[in-house]
Amino acid sequence: MKNVKRVPINTTEQVKKNPIGVLAEAMVVGGSEMILHQEAQGQQSFVGSDTLPTDMGHDDEHTKAVLEAAGVKFLGVVEGDPMFQYVKLPKGWKKMPTDHSMWSKLVDEKGRERAAIFYKAAFYDRRANMRLSTRFSASRDYERQNKEGVAVAHVMDCGKVVHTTEPIKLPADTLEKYEVAEKADQAAAAWLDKNYPDWRNPAAYWD
Repeated sequence: MKNVKRVPINTTEQVKKNPIGVLAEAMVVGGSEMILHQEAQGQQSFVGSDTLPTDMGHDDEHTKAVLEAAGVKFLGVVEGDPMFQYVKLPKGWKKMPTDHSMWSKLVDEKGRERAAIFYKAAFYDRRANMRLSTRFSASRDYERQNKEGVAVAHVMDCGKVVHTTEPIKLPADTLEKYEVAEKADQAAAAWLDKNYPDWRNPAAYWD
């Protein structure tokens, strides 16, 4: 039993095998609640599985190469459910659920997000994909923008602020406000270009 690989629940096949049971549950709790439960259940079963999505973005081979270089081993597509593929993760790596049932993340041994994973488990529109995450990113501070009327952007290192741009006072005009606010994003990107010129590369700066 130790060699049995765990796979996500195939909700589409569940419904095909037991449509009466699904209909009965929907009648008791309501259709919307049933779907929400199914998606939450799907997220948990995926996080506990030995798989990742086979759809890895517009450049699957690049994504695969980056993850393989980090130590992920790809072991083949799940028979009967090609939406997923078996993997062996490096020591300390794991999948974690987010507070949204359709999103999970792949984290490394230091708890840093290496990939964002989308999985919609609803039986009528079941799909999954993933995309690599970069170590550094830029994020607008919309709270300060709304409360203080200033444009500020943060440079993030795996979700932690490492640099904040100088506040830019926003004009009242809506169109002009949008254009001025973008300068904060540009300032954050310029700081990253100077200090971490390869920051857009998901394979860079992890070690």
